[in-house]
Amino acid sequence: MEEEQPKGKPKRKPAGKTVAATVMVIGVLALLFMAVRFIRYRMAYAVTDAVFVRTDSLVTIGFDRVNGRLAVMNKKEGDAVRRGEVLAAIDPAVYRLRVKRLTAELAEARQDKEGLGILLDRLRQETKLNEAIAAGRIEELSRQRASLLAQAEAIQAEIEQLARDRKRLETLYKVKAVSRTRAETIDTDLVSKQKMKKSVEEQARAVEASMATAGNRVKLARTGRLRIPETEKKIQALADKIKGLAAALATAQNDLGNCELKSPINGRVAKRFLTVGSIVSPKKAVLSLIDPRDVYIVALLEEGKLHGVERGAAVNISIDAYPDQKFRGRVEDILPATAATFALAPRDISAGEFTKVAQRIPVRISITSGDTSLLRVGLGGEVEIKRQ
Repeated sequence: MEEEQPKGKPKRKPAGKTVAATVMVIGVLALLFMAVRFIRYRMAYAVTDAVFVRTDSLVTIGFDRVNGRLAVMNKKEGDAVRRGEVLAAIDPAVYRLRVKRLTAELAEARQDKEGLGILLDRLRQETKLNEAIAAGRIEELSRQRASLLAQAEAIQAEIEQLARDRKRLETLYKVKAVSRTRAETIDTDLVSKQKMKKSVEEQARAVEASMATAGNRVKLARTGRLRIPETEKKIQALADKIKGLAAALATAQNDLGNCELKSPINGRVAKRFLTVGSIVSPKKAVLSLIDPRDVYIVALLEEGKLHGVERGAAVNISIDAYPDQKFRGRVEDILPATAATFALAPRDISAGEFTKVAQRIPVRISITSGDTSLLRVGLGGEVEIKRQ
């Protein structure tokens, strides 16, 4: 027979049931705690895994104005680059020859211009001197001619006087008032004066001929003066030619410099489009570069999670490729249009068929701490945005 328990004492519960109840209570409390914590976390943070690494400094570069065969490629994808560093080059032989030819043509044109300048100075000096000499000679001959004409007039006066004397002596000789010798002397003087006059007149004509020659020299000097504007026009044409050649040479030198493709930024090679031996044309993409310091995060946040998300809000960032790396940032901007606005195939709701879909708003997040050199454009992850 079973022993009867003393009256007035409660029956004891089995120990196993007590432990189970305790564990259940603790479990429920833990679940409640985790639920409360999760709810508070969700209230305090806007969380999304629609996260992408982006950059505004993705630069695709190519050769400017030049074409040819790609002879040098110094970088491969992922390599670091410095601003001004030569990344690639095309064969510069054609452009080097063009620079050499234009340099020679420019030197020749400048030499021709210098020679014409010397000629112009000489023409000006010679023309001025020849005109002065010719004018002086004409003046001198004019004075000689005037003097000879004056002498001829004086001799003509003496001849006329002798003719009168001879007529008077002939009358006196007829009446035997003078001797025959006196009359003959007058005749001799008359003939001498006539010859002298003739000689002076011939000298005057010779002076006139010399004056004509001097006049021709003046015309010749003036013709030389006409060469001055012609020479000036040639110099101006050469100056224009030199200006054009200098511009062409500057362009050719610039093209020769463009045979080397230099990095415009400090960063890394994101993509290489061509290899050595490829034919390059102007503006054809050769390399894409990226500056790791300019990367940022774009988070597509559901419209229901936007409350409390404001500019300047702190952000915790996790990148799937680097789970052990922690990044921090801040909200830089909340873009004014949903991601679907710019979709290649936007939804057509004009027929009245509509299914409500939560829209996502792009939020731009700048990275304030963390090793950004690890990040690659296009990587995904998760963000926690602290609500204000």
